[in-house]
Amino acid sequence: MCANDYAADDIGWGLLLRRGEAANAYLWRSGRLRGYCVLIHRGAPHVAEPTDLSEADAAAYWRDTLALGRALTAFYEPVKLNFSTLGNVVPHLHSHICPRYAGDTDPAPGGPLPWDVLDNGRQDEAQLQADAAALRTLMEHA
Repeated sequence: MCANDYAADDIGWGLLLRRGEAANAYLWRSGRLRGYCVLIHRGAPHVAEPTDLSEADAAAYWRDTLALGRALTAFYEPVKLNFSTLGNVVPHLHSHICPRYAGDTDPAPGGPLPWDVLDNGRQDEAQLQADAAALRTLMEHA
């Protein structure tokens, strides 16, 4: 993640939705959950934990997180959003934001998402591009 080109609109793994105050929001290509996004801190210096941020930088990261969450809620109308800030594999501050859906449209109704739901498979590229365009519009007008 440290080597990402944060000026690019497409980093391979995901499509840029918004360059926020402290982090970039991406609609992720991998997995089988429509609307799966990753928010990646792009500030200097490099940090692995939100606790490494100053109060002002932490507030900016949280504002970016909320802006993404609000856009996902408005567009996908999930029953819940899951916010995960992990970094066990990649020690760079980033958060996974996952819409959760009702009934049989959710891959793990009522339970935690298995990692393979987020990591295995690919999103339909045409749908991904259309969703990204709609989410960008929502985030621009927020």
